[in-house]
Amino acid sequence: MSVNLLENKILKEITSGLTATMLTGAYSLCVCGVLGFDLWHALFCSVICFFLSFETKKSVFSPDAFLLLPVLYMVSSGTKNLLPVVAIAGTVIAILLKKLLKSNELPSYVFAGGGIGIAVVVTILLTNNYFGIGASGTTALEILKSYRSLGFHPDFRGLLYGTVTLFAMITYPFKFKKLNKILPAEFMTLLIPLIMNLFLNPVKELTTINEIDSFKALSLSDLAYDFSLSGVSSNDIIVAIKASVILGVLIYLYSAKTKEKENVHFLANCGSTFVSGIPVRAFPIQSFSYISLITAIIPTVVIIVFVPNVLSRIPMHCVGALLIVSAWQNVPYKKVATAFKENSVIALLITVISVVIFITTELFTAIIFCLLCTLVSGRLKK
Repeated sequence: MSVNLLENKILKEITSGLTATMLTGAYSLCVCGVLGFDLWHALFCSVICFFLSFETKKSVFSPDAFLLLPVLYMVSSGTKNLLPVVAIAGTVIAILLKKLLKSNELPSYVFAGGGIGIAVVVTILLTNNYFGIGASGTTALEILKSYRSLGFHPDFRGLLYGTVTLFAMITYPFKFKKLNKILPAEFMTLLIPLIMNLFLNPVKELTTINEIDSFKALSLSDLAYDFSLSGVSSNDIIVAIKASVILGVLIYLYSAKTKEKENVHFLANCGSTFVSGIPVRAFPIQSFSYISLITAIIPTVVIIVFVPNVLSRIPMHCVGALLIVSAWQNVPYKKVATAFKENSVIALLITVISVVIFITTELFTAIIFCLLCTLVSGRLKK
């Protein structure tokens, strides 16, 4: 009997490791695809996530659509080399906020307005990837203006792949609740369009689909990273400060929502962003032990090292669709409901204002507005 129990436990831990590989791997590849990062970033991010997930036991760290925004802001502003500085500064800001603000004092309408606002920004920015329009800009408003000037001319095969991902991400977790805990929707909704693309569009050199061009075979020469700050301008410093504040506030909000092992969450974000440039958050999983850790690392390394050409065929349309749906799934809908129950007029007003600010201004201004709402609310309560 004890032997059977041991075997079942080991099988469970191996299964959890494979689930972590699929979940973290899918998000790492998608985020790296959007940012234009190579497979080294995806590999380092995944391995760091797996090692630190061992401390949480019931969750696995992974990149996130919301946390993508400060890094995307830096990359589009040309200050990617300052990401290690932002990683440390953002973590320090998150820790300070944790000490200064009590999570139970955060008004629900701040979560509601901020969550919906960020989801709208993610949708606006990544619709460019979903439809393959080729728009440009660092803010939601700039992207919207670019959409207007470019017009709507999607590649319909790419649109098909993206739409498959979109609907599968929405329906799969509801239709297959138990299976989703083993084969996560994020993995399945990338795998199916990838297989479709390989069969319908087999020759990469002749493809008309936007695919992840930054994914190539790993090379040690690509590991070189410029930590020099000699060419940093005052504008670059301002961008880094804004990105640090955005990242710090988002990490703080995630840690406020997660009650246990906050130091591990801060360490995971600092470590992953410093090494790979990608901040992460915890996703629930059945379990995660040292067996799961080993099981997760081995297939991740094997896939990234030996089949980079297959990974590079992932349609960017699917990447955009997956992250958009993930962003809306991450909106704190319970907080939205609570906010409207507490004070519907104020909640509606601040939620609408927050969304408008997120769309019409840069992310830093919108985040500061949410912080001010929190501080004002705290003063009024006192």
